Amino acid sequence: MRLVMLNYNAIQKAVDAEQNASDFPKLMQAFKKMGVLKYDYLVESGKYRYYDNDGYLDFKMNGVPQKVAPKSNATQIKAAVQKAQTGQITFEVFCELAAAAGIIYWRSDLTQKVVSYYDRTDDCLLAEPIPGL
Repeated sequence: MRLVMLNYNAIQKAVDAEQNASDFPKLMQAFKKMGVLKYDYLVESGKYRYYDNDGYLDFKMNGVPQKVAPKSNATQIKAAVQKAQTGQITFEVFCELAAAAGIIYWRSDLTQKVVSYYDRTDDCLLAEPIPGL
């Protein structure tokens, strides 16, 4: 793997500027300017994996490890996403709900402009467009 050009401090500063889910499009724009192509949030470990053209870096940041339910539920993750999008829940509560819905990770793909939520069998249970990209 080649040297990754992503900067932890720049990513952390952008994340810290996000007040709630309504700021998500601004955060995605900031990531795109930094060269982030996509990132995964790994629910069980509470880590983020940021990808650029050269590889990836894992960061802990504000993630809290969650025990992921063995069975996935598309209806539950859809409801959790809707609550997050309308600012009804915090990130930590969203992570708890995602875990309860069997989500092992979600991927925010800044090139495809979509956030996809995956279960243990790597099935995509929900894909939502990223507004503002």
